[in-house]
Amino acid sequence: MSDRHFAHWPRTLPRHLTVPATHLYRNIDVSALRYPDKAALVFYDAVISYARLQDETERLAAHLQQVCGVRKGDRVLLYMQNSPQFIIGYYAILRADAVVVPVNPMNLTEELRHYVSDAGARTILAPQDLFAQVRPL
Repeated sequence: MSDRHFAHWPRTLPRHLTVPATHLYRNIDVSALRYPDKAALVFYDAVISYARLQDETERLAAHLQQVCGVRKGDRVLLYMQNSPQFIIGYYAILRADAVVVPVNPMNLTEELRHYVSDAGARTILAPQDLFAQVRPL
């Protein structure tokens, strides 16, 4: 990796990052514990609190594991528009110890087929309005 940017790097800041030893989903757990009623997401006029975000994420993660058979390390395609459901899906996949494979919702069936094959995914989270693209797979 190039280090040319260090010429402009603030002298008081370290030149490396220490990666936390915690799971990314832990951020939702901690925030729900500390700020259960605070807004985690605001989408138009809809507000989703940290407690609700955690609850919905846990429920979807359980569904992925128990109904869809998602196991640790499995790749799960996330084929959605930017929305609260995308965020819930993203964290639910992480909570299920799977790998998120975000896919542009503009992709059509043949493009999705490539992502499924390339990632080795057996599960796709998709909204009803995009299901016609997923059905043939």
